[in-house]
Amino acid sequence: MNDQAGDGVFRYRDGIAVAQVVYFFVALLAACYFRWTRRIGWFCIGVLAIFRLVGAGCMLGTIHNDTDGLWAGVFVCESLGVLLAIFLLLEILERINKVVPVARRWVFIVPQVVTWIDIGISIAGFVVVKQKDHGQLLPTPYSRAGIAILFAIYLWMAGTFVFFWLRRANYPVVEHRAVRCVGVCVPILAIRVVYSLIFVITADMTWNAVKGDSTAYLVMTMLPEVAIVAITGVVIMQMPPLGRRKGVEVSDESNDRPDKYGTRRSESIPLV
Repeated sequence: MNDQAGDGVFRYRDGIAVAQVVYFFVALLAACYFRWTRRIGWFCIGVLAIFRLVGAGCMLGTIHNDTDGLWAGVFVCESLGVLLAIFLLLEILERINKVVPVARRWVFIVPQVVTWIDIGISIAGFVVVKQKDHGQLLPTPYSRAGIAILFAIYLWMAGTFVFFWLRRANYPVVEHRAVRCVGVCVPILAIRVVYSLIFVITADMTWNAVKGDSTAYLVMTMLPEVAIVAITGVVIMQMPPLGRRKGVEVSDESNDRPDKYGTRRSESIPLV
């Protein structure tokens, strides 16, 4: 699949893969910590980290072995992950909604349903691509449909953020910090989404995540994903996990009223 693969030469793109292995291994450990401490974001960060670790490992494997199996691993892993970043931001917004209800639950259910359609299209597209002898990395009607759905989900998430942002005056300190975190990540994630859009629209291999320009991949794929995981990870670390008390979702450290020590905590508010 790559004329230069398998020659044992360590290249720029391989250096990016090494950086991904180091960074996303740390991200995977953070996801395990979030799971252990009952914090949000552990699934999205953890699975994204696994995809990037496997993809980077396959990329490094092609240094000495130019096999279809390794390139297929890179292709599949690079095709996945953007949705996880989108749902990571939606999960933060949903967490805000559990403390300060401002939106109906269907706002978060709709993108989940649409995602299953996108997954079905992606599987069908992968089956079609595997049957092609040439041009396996070029866009297909399936990949274009999948990216269109992904872009629609991104726009839904961005619109949901705007809805929450306009109501931020009612949020406790922790939730106010969370919505600002999403606000920072939305334009960063746009860079990552645009990278995929450019390729499926133009079919220019410069923008291909597997065989394209390494600098474009670094600036528009790896760095945005690194930034999003880092920013959300820091904020999630500062957010107390939600507990349940008599059917009510409450923050383990929160209430908006001062207690006898003068500490302000978030009010216990029913689930939407």
